Amino acid sequence: MSLDLLREGRVVGALGRRGLSVQFRKAQLLMPTFVLPLMLLAVISSGTSAARDLPQFPDVTSYITFIVPGTIIQGALLAGLTTGTALASDIEFGFFDRLLSAPVHRTSIILGRLFGTVGLAMLQASFFLLVALAFGARYPGGVDAALITVVLAAFTAVGIGGIASAIAIRTGSLSLMQSIFPFVFVLLFTAPAFFPRELLTPVLRDVAAYNPLTYVVEAVRGLLAGDAGLGDPWIGLASAVGLAVTMTALATFALKARLRAA
Repeated sequence: MSLDLLREGRVVGALGRRGLSVQFRKAQLLMPTFVLPLMLLAVISSGTSAARDLPQFPDVTSYITFIVPGTIIQGALLAGLTTGTALASDIEFGFFDRLLSAPVHRTSIILGRLFGTVGLAMLQASFFLLVALAFGARYPGGVDAALITVVLAAFTAVGIGGIASAIAIRTGSLSLMQSIFPFVFVLLFTAPAFFPRELLTPVLRDVAAYNPLTYVVEAVRGLLAGDAGLGDPWIGLASAVGLAVTMTALATFALKARLRAA
């Protein structure tokens, strides 16, 4: 049993490294995941900083510190989406079929792909924290808060990667995966990624209560600001882990359904 687990662990690690290296070799997959969140951070920090003067806005050390959690979660969304895109590419070009013919557990194929997503999301989150720090963000929560933020980003990316993988497995269409990018961002903009919940419109505020990303963003915000009143880290962790587990299971079920239909 232990030998089987060790073998499957090596398979997951190898597939994760492959997934990460493929993304770093393909600029069209990698660049948006790092560039787009920073562009949005620059636009929002320069264009809406006056919102800090509103009565409902929390007392934070800097506006960029308040909005950087939205940037980190946006990066996690993109990391997860690129996972589905890369998987759809593997399906279209036949690599996925070769994996299915290999003597490995089918779940390891899903976990291996998501293991690469974890690596990408952790790199992204660390990069965004450092860039924001250089441009004036301050993290009173300290190093521990930053490390937990990276972990939350990784779990969130796994959750989005799981649902993207499920869609890729069910459809096997690279073009479809590329077209769902705008729809996934509805999750980001129905969460208090760049404004506190109190300043959202009533409709968005009601929707945000059912969006798991709301609690992840607020948890990151509370951690980095060192203020639990801005977000509960435990609720955020539960939301991120729950999303990751549920969507990984969904991707696994999609793979089993594809094998049954083959």
